Amino acid sequence: MQKQAGVQMTDILLTPKEASETTASILEAAKISGNEEQLKIKVEGLLERLCNKHNIFWNYYTYEHSFKSGGRRVDAIHGSTVIEYEPPCSFNGSENRKLAHARKQAEEYSKLLSEEEGRALSKYSLVAWDGETISFGKVAEQGFSWEPARSFDELCLNRLLVLIADGGRPLVSPSLLKQFIGPDTEVGRRVLPVLFRVICDAQQSKTDLRTKLIYTEWSRLFGQVDGAETDRLSRYLMDASKNHGVDYSVDPQAYVFALSTYIAIVAKICAVYALAAQSDEAVSPTGNPRKFLGSVESGDYFRLFGIENMLGTDFFSWYLGDDVPDELDQPLGLLIERLRTFDFDVTQKKPESVRDLFKGLYMGFTPAPMRHALGEYYTPDWLASHVIDVAGWDAGCSLLDPTCGSGTFILEGLRRRLESCSQTSNAHELLSGLYGFDLNPLAVLTAKASIVVFLSGRFDRSRPVLLPVFLADAINTADPIGGVFTHSILTEKGERTFAVPESLAHSDDFYPMMDQLRLYIDAGLEEKTILRTLESNFSSVHNLDPGMTEVLSKTIEDLVDLHRNHWNGIWCLILFDRVEAGCVKDVDLVAGNPPWVKWSNLPRSYAEFIKPICDRMDIFSEDVWVGGIQSDISTVVTQHALERFVRKGGSLAFLITGTVFKNESSQGFRRWNLRSETGDEPLMVETVEDYARLHPFEGVTNWPTLLLIRRNGEKTKYPVKYRRFAGTCTSSAPSLNLFEDLEAIPVPGTDGGPWLVGPSTEIKTWVALFEADVKSPYKARKGITTDLNGVYFVEVDHLVGDQKFVSISNDPRNGRRRDVVKKTSIVESDDVFPLLRGRDVRRFSARPQPGQCVIVPQRGMFGDESLPISRPKTFKFLSEFQKILEQRSSYKRFQKGKPFWSIWSTGEYTFAPYKVVWKEMSGSGFVAAYVGGSEFGDTTKTVIPDHKVYYVPLGSEDEAAYLAAFLNSRIAAHAINAYSSSLSLGTSVTDYLAIPRYDENNPVMAELSDASKRFHRGIVPTEADEDRLDVLVKSLIE
Repeated sequence: MQKQAGVQMTDILLTPKEASETTASILEAAKISGNEEQLKIKVEGLLERLCNKHNIFWNYYTYEHSFKSGGRRVDAIHGSTVIEYEPPCSFNGSENRKLAHARKQAEEYSKLLSEEEGRALSKYSLVAWDGETISFGKVAEQGFSWEPARSFDELCLNRLLVLIADGGRPLVSPSLLKQFIGPDTEVGRRVLPVLFRVICDAQQSKTDLRTKLIYTEWSRLFGQVDGAETDRLSRYLMDASKNHGVDYSVDPQAYVFALSTYIAIVAKICAVYALAAQSDEAVSPTGNPRKFLGSVESGDYFRLFGIENMLGTDFFSWYLGDDVPDELDQPLGLLIERLRTFDFDVTQKKPESVRDLFKGLYMGFTPAPMRHALGEYYTPDWLASHVIDVAGWDAGCSLLDPTCGSGTFILEGLRRRLESCSQTSNAHELLSGLYGFDLNPLAVLTAKASIVVFLSGRFDRSRPVLLPVFLADAINTADPIGGVFTHSILTEKGERTFAVPESLAHSDDFYPMMDQLRLYIDAGLEEKTILRTLESNFSSVHNLDPGMTEVLSKTIEDLVDLHRNHWNGIWCLILFDRVEAGCVKDVDLVAGNPPWVKWSNLPRSYAEFIKPICDRMDIFSEDVWVGGIQSDISTVVTQHALERFVRKGGSLAFLITGTVFKNESSQGFRRWNLRSETGDEPLMVETVEDYARLHPFEGVTNWPTLLLIRRNGEKTKYPVKYRRFAGTCTSSAPSLNLFEDLEAIPVPGTDGGPWLVGPSTEIKTWVALFEADVKSPYKARKGITTDLNGVYFVEVDHLVGDQKFVSISNDPRNGRRRDVVKKTSIVESDDVFPLLRGRDVRRFSARPQPGQCVIVPQRGMFGDESLPISRPKTFKFLSEFQKILEQRSSYKRFQKGKPFWSIWSTGEYTFAPYKVVWKEMSGSGFVAAYVGGSEFGDTTKTVIPDHKVYYVPLGSEDEAAYLAAFLNSRIAAHAINAYSSSLSLGTSVTDYLAIPRYDENNPVMAELSDASKRFHRGIVPTEADEDRLDVLVKSLIE
């Protein structure tokens, strides 16, 4: 592929005979065609023959281009020339409504094409044609401009051919790649099944095939499908299996690896072609696809353009191994040929579309159900740009994204540098001080490919460049101690610790030395020979003192040992990436979108590997009962980035989940403090921005926020600025002009407690409402936890035997276990109580559904040991589920050795006659109610809340009514909503509030109690009632 020439009018010379005969044939086609489709097929066939004869590129995939927005198809596209066909002879040789419609269609299609391809709208040529009459259009400064309709003749034919020739090839774009080589196309259907079968066959092999070893290592290090399957992902795999004729569901992990390999192949070829389009170097695939792809995978093509480390740490070149059958050659050859029909001259594209090429490739080839099942949500460009704006980053400063994904933040920094640099600035200058890390090798590859395409034309072979994106862990960073980088890597053969002298790591020799080391090891050289050769070739190795030489020698020995056991593969360059990432420090701005993954969802081996780092940071809650180590992993990445990468005086701007400002488990994180042996260092939170209402991440509703921290030695000053954006996000950037400026403070009396967020006026009032450091007179409890609702939650049919017994049926649908069966039994009524569920709680009113009950076989913390004797029928019913009852997580964790029928979260308080209740899941906002007894046959029994309800147990209705009124007042409810997570409301509702204990002689409390009783009976509070509640509560707290 050669560098494309500039725009010029092509000279097309048809012979008089060609011109007249083709024109006549087109006019005849217009007469005999019965509809628009027939006309298009006949005319395009005639044009194709002429183009082939005169060496004009013909796009075989020109018909019926589908837009990514769906539902719209353009009739024919020839590069930048858009032809809109209409029914034959429908213009009647005049400026009629049909012609006007055709012109409007062509205009709309050119706009959609411009958006998809990234080509300037002014570059498109438009044609409206019914076979007999034609009109030519273009884009002018004032909009679209159309020439008058004219009869189609030989001059029109010649002009049309010129437009097709000048239109050129289709300009590469994510939608084009998906449409013509995506997983569901002919190419995808031929390549992916072969890749999948080879992977599956390799796993079954008794020998250590290269494919098997690479896949095993990838699966252990980076595979994420196990345990991540969702219904949507399963449906996608079912559809893909049907489309490809292969059952991918037998090994979803292998399918992900096959798809990742396919995406990687496409990305590498696209990067090579994009480089070639901006260079005088020729890149011409040979007839042997393996030979061409071998040159790509070896990095030869990239080194040709001055790029050193494009490849080497990715796991996706296995398909060229000797153990891969030849049946893959033909499908790969077809893929290469299809890509050759695209135009990779990215200078024709807008910068934003250039940097989105590979992110769009990955998102287009990997369906949303799969990406979301793997926890992958990519940051839109507009949001990355806004984050960097808020952080105040200057293009001359350094920038790191330690979990960079496809490189959105790094590319945004690069875009800003390109806007301000000179035309002569080279890639080396533009990339200086920009860094990206990621643990996913496909993400690292796509980020590098994006940089290559973005900077194509700026690489200099005389000054090779290292692309600053590294396969590295944002938490488990290589750190120099005593002049040596020591780093442990988990391999299939166990944990391996490698050491590299710090002086070598910082030298210009480091990458070429490690690359040569890889080649020597692969060649089977002995350790001593390798070391002597490296010393003679690299001054930084030669100049090492004896101690450091021994350090390097030991690393070489370990790498050679891996090779002898067939496990070297790519470890040399992986080690380079890990250590090179460790050399990054003192960065001006660390920005990004770290993964939002709970600790409990991490692979066990990785969680144990990094746990000591997290313990040292002291960022989790001190209370194990609120999930002390259930904090989001993004907090760990944040803390480590501040400690390890942000320079003193620098900043961090991360997109993290808003729950970290509200939940109990992030208490340590909210102390905004770096711990070290030399002393603590305060951090200053400058601002938080809330994007929950914008829904910026594709296909998901979550709570994204921006956290901006300055490492300037100052403590966080409260209140912190908190901006909440409004509106909705479309596929393009939303308006960021709609927002509400609020303030945030931790709950008064707490050390790193949940944040109160609200207007400054309310914040001042709330300060008096909270007293978290003083023990509340009202202790909240969690409702009973059975861990097997399908057994304990029952429907009461009727009471029997003087109401001493009751007929019940359990409902297995109340639980997630499928091995619970429905049973109907007679049990003692003593252990059956009305059950209050979260859905039963309304403001001021809470009532169990009729017949909705729960078995509570205990009155204390553990199951009543006398149950078999005192209530044998209940014991018999529960015994039928003994095996699965003993498998419950709460039983094994908290009640091992106790009766198997034990449940959790019970005590004397469970049976209090009155309870003030609220739902754990707040949804639309906090509401409270009080509940007493509920009808049970001819009597009344205590209501028992389930585990989705929290409550305060009380002895009298007067006190319960008072507390419900206090909590339901707007001033209290708004304050609770201000600090609670939108996902959960726990015991902190009463722990934090300064609620005075009820005094029946206090007229204010009595009035609150009386009002609550009225509302409990169903009277709806008026606006005056609401105002009165606030006045009464304010008088109590002030």
